[in-house]
Amino acid sequence: MKQAILTLLTFALLLLNSCIDGEEEIFLHSDGSARLKAVYTVPVLIFSDEDAAELEAIIAKEIGDEKDLELVTNTVAKVNGKQVITIELKTDNVVDLEGLLDDHDDPGEGESESKSDKMLHALVGKFVIEREGLQADIHRKVDLAPLLEQYMGKRGVSLLGDSEFRYTIHFPHAVDYSNAHEVLNEGKTLKWRYKLAESKTKPIELVMVATVPLPWWLYAAAGSVLVVLLLLLWSLIRRLRA
Repeated sequence: MKQAILTLLTFALLLLNSCIDGEEEIFLHSDGSARLKAVYTVPVLIFSDEDAAELEAIIAKEIGDEKDLELVTNTVAKVNGKQVITIELKTDNVVDLEGLLDDHDDPGEGESESKSDKMLHALVGKFVIEREGLQADIHRKVDLAPLLEQYMGKRGVSLLGDSEFRYTIHFPHAVDYSNAHEVLNEGKTLKWRYKLAESKTKPIELVMVATVPLPWWLYAAAGSVLVVLLLLLWSLIRRLRA
């Protein structure tokens, strides 16, 4: 009976504190650069201060040490009984996000990945960027089911309630196709909302196809070539008239 009461109290605490929230926003620019900001909220009950400190250190090592990425913000702070994780990074080339964390250090022999390590890799997911001509196919997959099941139990997902992850991506031009739940700004802004309770049966997927804008220097080079050709043509006409 005592064990049953403790179990019920644990579930009650989970119900009161199980609001897991995620908000990501990515800005893609016409020169290929990108800026990403992500804020996640996790209850202290399932993510302790020790876990938070470890996560901050892992982010600093695995993302901060990437030579093509600039880690602008990396904080994990406890606010009202919840761990608030804030990550902000910049890159000169959005393609550098592909394969992010693929080369992370594996745990040593006899060791296993920590909760913080698993959380970081689950949140980042997998980026795949394929280019064909002037079109780029961008696909991101985030599978949270194994993480939620391991640390909240097989029935823990049902306690998530209205917890959700939200994603927003701003493009410099309208996209050609996407599976976004909402399209704004004449097709330049895409938004997704995923309930975490549904992530047990299928992963979060962001799919989009966009035309890759040509860099400014290509237009400048083409203009320079055109000017040279016109000058040569004008010079040739003058000689023929002479």
